[in-house]
Amino acid sequence: MAHFLIKRVAFMVPTLFGVTLIVFLMLQIVPGDPVNSILPPDASEANRARMIQEFGLDKPLYVQYFSWLFHIVQGDFGRSLIKRMAVNDLLFESLWNTFLLSMAAGIVSFGLSIVIGVYSAYKPKSLIASLANIIGLTGVTIPNFWAALILVGVFSVMLGWLPSSGMSSIGGGGPGDLLAHLILPAVAAGMTTLGVMTRMVRSTVYDILQQDFVTTLRAKGVSAVTVLRHVLRNGMPTILTVAGLQFGYLLGGSVLVETVFSWPGVGQLIYQAISQRDFPVIQAGVLMIAVLFVCLNLIVDLFHGMIDPRVRHT
Repeated sequence: MAHFLIKRVAFMVPTLFGVTLIVFLMLQIVPGDPVNSILPPDASEANRARMIQEFGLDKPLYVQYFSWLFHIVQGDFGRSLIKRMAVNDLLFESLWNTFLLSMAAGIVSFGLSIVIGVYSAYKPKSLIASLANIIGLTGVTIPNFWAALILVGVFSVMLGWLPSSGMSSIGGGGPGDLLAHLILPAVAAGMTTLGVMTRMVRSTVYDILQQDFVTTLRAKGVSAVTVLRHVLRNGMPTILTVAGLQFGYLLGGSVLVETVFSWPGVGQLIYQAISQRDFPVIQAGVLMIAVLFVCLNLIVDLFHGMIDPRVRHT
């Protein structure tokens, strides 16, 4: 297992290096000058030159890149060009809020998908199986930001049951208030994951149920619970792999959901930074999401190796 872990970590190094290079170069080709976002339109050329020199934008690209890389390896993401404060302070508070939203969306979507998917695989002609088809089709076809707008219109505007924005009411209301603010964005963010996972769990479990070892277990009179345990154990590597990718999607794909609900996460932080050309914040936000995605895949690989020993020898 140790050799398997070392090999997977070794693969992460060039991947993360490539991520930093892509994140840096992408912002160099984006139209717009960050200095123009800071200085007023009537600023003199002298002030522009001073600002460019202050942020190191007058240096060659490779010097800017390695200087930025050197600092982020040390955990220093620089300072925001607009807010003039450490990006670390902005990023890690927002990152926790995004993680909270992603965890809530993941718990709901993963839990429901396993229950609905397994039951519909056992009862392919039942009402639940038809519901699974509807959920799968709806989840993969309706964009999460559109679902967010529908949820706000129905449950916040029409019914007035749940708040439509922020993490808390004015003055704060404790865990119950946070939960009320979390429900709609979690459902909107998790709809696509619920659709994908439900279809995948159903097809995976259904295929395993047709295999000979399941027929043998049933012929021996093994209990249904034991059969289900064997089925899930055989299907778990596939389910875990897709679940890991989907959780990475929840972390990185909630930009528009956070914007619709004014949820103060990394998505909204990146969205605001893009509109203001705040390059250090954009770079830090995108890089952090990418690093989390890579680390999440490492964790999934480790669980996969624990469940299926054959993977450790690949």
